[in-house]
Amino acid sequence: MGPPSEPILQLKERYKLKDFIETGTFHGSTAVWAASHFDNVITIEFSKEIYDQTVAKYGNKIQNINFLFGDSRSVLKTVVPKLTHPAIFWLDSHWSGGQTYGKNDECSLIEELRMINLSKYAHFLFIDDARLFMSPPPMPHLIEQWPSIDEVIDALKSGNHEFYIVLFEDVVIAVPEYAKELVANYCQDINTKAWEEYGKRLNESAIKQGCRLIVQGMKLVGYDLIVKARRRIHLKK
Repeated sequence: MGPPSEPILQLKERYKLKDFIETGTFHGSTAVWAASHFDNVITIEFSKEIYDQTVAKYGNKIQNINFLFGDSRSVLKTVVPKLTHPAIFWLDSHWSGGQTYGKNDECSLIEELRMINLSKYAHFLFIDDARLFMSPPPMPHLIEQWPSIDEVIDALKSGNHEFYIVLFEDVVIAVPEYAKELVANYCQDINTKAWEEYGKRLNESAIKQGCRLIVQGMKLVGYDLIVKARRRIHLKK
């Protein structure tokens, strides 16, 4: 599905964020999107096949994307200390089958969070596929190679920065406490609209069901009248 663009762009505008850092480039669509909004985009990929394909497609066309090849845990050790202000991180480097890296090293998230937590800045973190941490991932993934949601949250809280953390639309969002109001209001607005839409569908369903019952009742009444009329005709004969 990609990152939740609306809150990310709201945070970018409110806090003048310039850098977008992604782990797990895949085919580059998120990096390309980010490049149209952020001054600098760094995207890290550990599948050589995917990396080569994506660089061949976009490498010379979009100047503000830095495509990096390597293990995100190692690359972040170099990238994070060079940051001069808070950045947005989109963490999505786990194994997803196919060409993606990590069949025997499925999820590097906890180590990534440890690297990011070493920064002197409180960054804005978006972690994809929250469902895979909230319960064991589907086969053929190895359960023991995936952290639980408790472990993810503990890792987020293990640094020196205070985060406001929510799970929203399959994404774990962790932002500095000073950005809590923006994210909380966004989530509440979306939840309110979804609840209103659910209520509307529920009401429409009840109305439709009522109409069906009325029509069925009218059909039964009509059938009963026809039967009675036929009986009268039969008696007259």
